[in-house]
Amino acid sequence: MLFTFAGFSQLKTENKLLVGRLELSEKQYESAIQKFNYVIENYPPNYEPYYYRGIAKIELGDVTGAEMDFTEAIKLRPLKTDLYIIRGSARERLKNYDGAFEDFNKALELNPINPDIYLNRALVYSYLNQYDKAIDDCNKAIHYGSRKELTYIIRGMSKLGNKQYREAIADFDLILENNKFNASSYVRKATAHYYLGNYDTAQTNIQIALQIEPENTYAYFQQAMIFIKLEQNDEALKSLSKVISISPESATAYYNRAILYAEKNDYKNALKDYDKVIFLSPSNILAYYNRAAIFNQLKKYKESLADVEQAITLYPDFVDGYKLRSNIYRQLGNISKAETDLETAQLINRTKSNATDSLKEVEEEFLARLTSFSDNTNENVTKYSDQTISLSSPYYISLLAQNKNKQVIDSWNESYKSYTPYFVLKMEDEEVLDIPLKEKKLRFINDKITKNPNNAELYIQRGVIYASLKQHEKAILDFNKSLFIDKNYYLAYFARANLFHQMLNESENTHINIDMIIKDYDKAIALNPDFKYAAFNRGILYFQLSKYINAIEDFSVAIELDNSFSEAYLNRGLILLILNNHEQACKDLSRAGELGLGSVYLLINRYCN
Repeated sequence: MLFTFAGFSQLKTENKLLVGRLELSEKQYESAIQKFNYVIENYPPNYEPYYYRGIAKIELGDVTGAEMDFTEAIKLRPLKTDLYIIRGSARERLKNYDGAFEDFNKALELNPINPDIYLNRALVYSYLNQYDKAIDDCNKAIHYGSRKELTYIIRGMSKLGNKQYREAIADFDLILENNKFNASSYVRKATAHYYLGNYDTAQTNIQIALQIEPENTYAYFQQAMIFIKLEQNDEALKSLSKVISISPESATAYYNRAILYAEKNDYKNALKDYDKVIFLSPSNILAYYNRAAIFNQLKKYKESLADVEQAITLYPDFVDGYKLRSNIYRQLGNISKAETDLETAQLINRTKSNATDSLKEVEEEFLARLTSFSDNTNENVTKYSDQTISLSSPYYISLLAQNKNKQVIDSWNESYKSYTPYFVLKMEDEEVLDIPLKEKKLRFINDKITKNPNNAELYIQRGVIYASLKQHEKAILDFNKSLFIDKNYYLAYFARANLFHQMLNESENTHINIDMIIKDYDKAIALNPDFKYAAFNRGILYFQLSKYINAIEDFSVAIELDNSFSEAYLNRGLILLILNNHEQACKDLSRAGELGLGSVYLLINRYCN
């Protein structure tokens, strides 16, 4: 059977897609992405590789990148319902709720009897506390045939939010009829019984949940709330401590435990827990207020004043904050300020009593954010303190390396009209080559220099060998000699900058001047604006000098020169995180992952979702 070229090309495309989908089903997500990349880059536009690549990114936690891929897929197949559903779900995870509703509504225009669309929209309504709409969508999903457990979970939780506790219990029972080992449903039933005041029944459900899932933090937390209602505070403390032992970044557990410690007059432990809450949820005004109250109780007025002022800064209409600060000022003898704060509190109360319902709703939403618990680490404190967030290392040139991941450049020397092949390695990677081979190459270059003492290229080659042998002074002399002979050869500046850059990274060479290295990279870039590695390396030095905009500009240049330069996307993304430009940062990190940097997905999961 004969294939035309077009037919063969189509077959190859289908094979790449097929292999990618197979790898996707086998959870080989990074490899699958590379297959879909190939189809996208080499064949006519087709929605499928974007769609499947988006799914792979979702599995790797790269929701930002997935949303972009689904958008491209929709451009190519604007009438395919499933694309709107999956993009809507991605947008919901990115907290782009307007975009999610837009997608689900569009999907319903295309297919108004699809139960999954109603279910996904119900999830967003529930998250936004629009419980009536969530319940209505769940009912529609069930009407159109949904029997998914999630439908009943969302409807039950929405009824819980609507204080329809008995109706919520009925939904959780429906789930348990089909899955009696669903620990979370027992906990949800316990929560409903808790609000109904059925504490014994609630405890029974908690015990069943813990038998099924002994490490269920939700169960231990709800158990603690029940113990508090029963005034068994010591037992509640044990349950909250269990939550913290399993989930040490649960700000909610620390907050409630701090309240219990304070009630026992154990202010030392209460303060420790409030410290942790503020670390994890730095905008929570209640944590500042409660800690201020304890400091006031201990007559530590300076600390108390600092906390209550932070609470007022976060929420300028915080009536209780002004009252507490008034009390502190009074104890410090500053009667004037104490009276001013009391008057401010009274003024705010009068203003709020006259506010419209819409203004009250806006304020309630704002206050909800300020009293929420993020239950994750304060990014501003920890984001750049661990090794997982460090920039990808700079590059240097080598002459003989046998490293697996080396790259090759052919350097054109204008003076001699010749190419010299060099390897490019990352500075974090030592050359893989025996010293005897280097020494043999050194003897060979020495012989050539004897015959051609004015050949600038030969001095670069020998300098590179000396640098690899850690003979720094000899290497510097050779690079200087090369530049003395030919001051317009970019690679000599780059090689010399490499050496100083490597020396800078060694603790014993802290005297190395960064500006001096940057000047060499400047010259290399001026002489060869298309040499991406010089711009990349200079960007890293600018980062070390905290010149973040300069660094971003250099990494952007490197990307313009090579739009598949994954490390440049990674480094630019990390700096954008520092500058709190999360949207663009996550796009860069997504692109780095798409280009094969698998390690980037840890960062995406931590900072982009």
